[in-house]
Amino acid sequence: MEISQSVTAEDLDLAPVFGELDDDARDGVLAALRDAEATLAKARDDLELTGDPLTLRLYPSGQTEIGSTLKGADGKLTFEASLRPRNFFSETPWQPGRPARMMLTDAWDVDGSVKVMVRRPVGKHKYTIEEMPEEIEEQRYESPIEAAGALKAIADQLATLARSRETTVDAWAPPLESAG
Repeated sequence: MEISQSVTAEDLDLAPVFGELDDDARDGVLAALRDAEATLAKARDDLELTGDPLTLRLYPSGQTEIGSTLKGADGKLTFEASLRPRNFFSETPWQPGRPARMMLTDAWDVDGSVKVMVRRPVGKHKYTIEEMPEEIEEQRYESPIEAAGALKAIADQLATLARSRETTVDAWAPPLESAG
């Protein structure tokens, strides 16, 4: 089971994601994360979205991340941001019953996206599929402060994107590609 903790918690332990940080680095990372959380919380509240603005997530696999998943349109529209240790996605998937993987804390990947669930014809049937009308490309950072700052920038981009259209499936669904 996933364990989540808000980045605003007083007892937040950043070590699972960032490793050991000196006081200056910890303060810089926390400031950026809390700014990102405030930006996402305001967008959530203003647009009547649901979800936790920004949390540190620990998974049984040993994977850790700081992420946000805000939902609208009855859960069919999501605004996501994530900061992960560089080996979060590895070539060898973790299997239950095995020891948790160790996260490498020498570089971090940061990205974001908007996803929408839409009904699309596939052959002669319609299926619900996930489309990604907006993607904020993944970038790698070797400094924890730069990575946290990048997550703050993505939070700003997501808040701007969320306010750019109505929070409905129709507003975010990419147009159907016409048969040529």
